[in-house]
Amino acid sequence: MSRAAVGDGTLELAEDDDGRVRVRLGDVVLAEYVVAPPTPAGDSPKPYLHPLRTTAGETVTAVRPYDHTWHNGLQFTMAHLSGENSAAPENFWGGRTYVRGRGYTPLDNNGTIGHVRWESLVCAAGHCELRHELAWRTAAGKRWLTEHRTLRFGDVSAGDGRWTLTWSSRLRNTSGRELRWGSPVTEGRDTAGYGGLFWRGPRSFVGGTVRTPDGKSAADAMGHRAPWLAFTGRHDESLRTSTLLFADSPANAAFPTAWYVRAEPFPVVSFAATYHRPWLLEPDEELTLTHHVVVIDGAPDAARLGRYAARVLKRQETD
Repeated sequence: MSRAAVGDGTLELAEDDDGRVRVRLGDVVLAEYVVAPPTPAGDSPKPYLHPLRTTAGETVTAVRPYDHTWHNGLQFTMAHLSGENSAAPENFWGGRTYVRGRGYTPLDNNGTIGHVRWESLVCAAGHCELRHELAWRTAAGKRWLTEHRTLRFGDVSAGDGRWTLTWSSRLRNTSGRELRWGSPVTEGRDTAGYGGLFWRGPRSFVGGTVRTPDGKSAADAMGHRAPWLAFTGRHDESLRTSTLLFADSPANAAFPTAWYVRAEPFPVVSFAATYHRPWLLEPDEELTLTHHVVVIDGAPDAARLGRYAARVLKRQETD
């Protein structure tokens, strides 16, 4: 176990006997990283964060919802990844694949994203961080991408009711061919540009409130580019509210990101890097994407959300 002092408590990071890495603030487990989940092959197994909790202990993620069993907490993945001369794309998302002219189609193309080795698990200077290598393998077992992933948990304030996750994925094309990362939108389906870092919220967040810095709501934020987006929902039983602030990094090539977001019929948000056009990766080329998620107790106003977004970007510049 590794520990770091934060302003009003101690942050702890530990790999437990069940294979999960947990981040604790006192008695509250803020995050559980499921490294090797027992996910069915058709749901494209991959590591994910669930549950994520506020400093008050409220859960703000869902896992294996009945409507989309491949939606698991907070995860990084792709729905369409195709190689030069490929007959069909590889699906690292899970479920059926959207095929132009055919719609969602069951194909034998569900890949896996698997843990290879730990690079570090440490806490220091007010934050905890894990780094590991992952292999993106096709349904046939070919390694198309090597990922070096960093999850950083910090900027914790129980008194202010917030903490920040920074997720960075450095992807290298190891397939030996050009790779095309797309989405259902780039294949012809409107308003389905999901891919990249993706969040599924709890069932009670259905109908929640979406905000962007330029005043977009859930109804008009789909595909819209903005540096940040916030989703506020209400919890069953406690009747509390919680907010997730998703902030893009200016270092990303497609900044500001386009958003894939729904408040109904289920709560989802994705930093949708390939919403409008595909991304091409040449052999051995690297792509790094860094995103921030601020987990907040309550429903801050737009001005406070803007301050939080500016804060995480300033901290990124100085780290």
